[in-house]
Order: sequence, then C-alpha cells, then structure tokens
Amino acid sequence: MKKNATFAHYRIAVKRILLYNILNLKKLISNIYHLAFGEEVRVNDMDFDGTIRVAAGDPTLSVPTLKGLEMLPDRVLYGNSMMDISKYKYAATPLIYTVEGSSMSPEGISNGDKLLCRIVDNDTIKNIGKGKFVIIAVDPEYYQAKNKELKYDYKLRHTLFRVPLGASCDELIDSLKKVTSSIFLEENQENLRIKYDEVVKFYGNQRELMLSVTYRKGNLRYSFHPIDLIKYVAEYVLKHNGEGWIAKKLE
Repeated sequence: MKKNATFAHYRIAVKRILLYNILNLKKLISNIYHLAFGEEVRVNDMDFDGTIRVAAGDPTLSVPTLKGLEMLPDRVLYGNSMMDISKYKYAATPLIYTVEGSSMSPEGISNGDKLLCRIVDNDTIKNIGKGKFVIIAVDPEYYQAKNKELKYDYKLRHTLFRVPLGASCDELIDSLKKVTSSIFLEENQENLRIKYDEVVKFYGNQRELMLSVTYRKGNLRYSFHPIDLIKYVAEYVLKHNGEGWIAKKLE
C-alpha cells in the first residue's frame, strides 16, 4: 500500500515537472505571438506550478502574474506547526487555485496567493451562506451576451446573501439592511439595482442567485451569480513571505 502511494506521488511529481516545461513553452510562444500580432492568446487556465488560475476581478481582463515563487511544497507553515497540504496537491480533481487580480485585497487575499479548496456538490451547496470565499465557474454565454471575451474560466467572490427566487429588488434591499451596513449607501443601492436587473433579465427567475461582493480600486461592488455555478469553497489561503509559504484558515 505504501509503495503504491509513493509511486502515485512520483507519477504526479513527474507530471507536474512536464507540465511546468510545457506551460513555459506555451508562454514563450504566446509572448512571441503577442509581439508579432499585438493580440493576446488565452493559452489555458493553469499556473506554472500546475494550479488553476482564478480571476479576482473581472474575468475578461488579463492580470500580470507574479514571478519568482518556488513550487509549492507538501508542507507549509500554519501557526506554530507545519501543515501537510499533500491531499490538496495530489487530488484527482485540482483543489489549489492561484489568485490573479487584486479585487479581494481588502478581504486579505492578494494577487499570487494560493487557495486550498474543497469541492462543492449538490448536498453541500445547500449550506453555503454568508462569508465564504467561493470559486465560481464563469458562464461564457452570459459574458458573450455582454460582448466580452473571457480570459479565465473561474472567478473568486466573497458570498453575502442567498437571494430568494422571484424576490424584487426592493425586497432584496430590505433583506440586506439586516445583513450589511453597506446597502444603506445610496450609491451601493443604485449599483445593486443595475446588477440585479441585468442578471434577472438574462437568467429569469428560474435559478437561485447568490449575491457576493468584490472590489474595484478598493471600492465595494456587488456581484450576482447562479448558486449552481459555485464549484469550490476556499478553506485556506497560502501567502508567500519571501522565504516560504504560510497558511491561513478561511473557514
């Protein structure tokens, strides 16, 4: 059993090394293409270390990636002890996401951070409420309707409120007054009305929505998305302090 586990880890390590070199080659070709034709190429959603990129901000915008950080180890500092993250690294389904963008900086999650996530299934999605950092699958049809080209397949949001099916915007605002003080600002109410009308016009009242928050230039912005597009919940954030990775619990 131990030999099989060691062999499985060895295979994954070799796979990641090959992936690292393939991604570097693709990046080189992408840069050459950009210099020659002035157009960006969306290569894939993987970072150099094999983790998946998630947009913290507008998923139609490109973000310069951080460089010079080493590959993730199997153990990282967590408080006064070491935490084993191998179950995230070697999972059959990718469970580590690299943050690209700074929209969550006011919440303590920055460009280049790594998120250790758990999968959301049909049962656990029922329990997602306020205060979760969630990885959402971007709906390409929604952005196509807005005439925007996607750069990422996933985006990061911080959940605030589950919107009851068929709720009017006035009802939503009244409910939010019991949840967050931000809704008392007139400009936030106006922003919410625009966003809510836009998403209801596209999806109708057939899909339950989650209201989440993001930030633009440090200012709070509301974001709506169907709850069934939530694919992962971030459990830990990994930050690099210049010497190594440090884990912080998110939930």
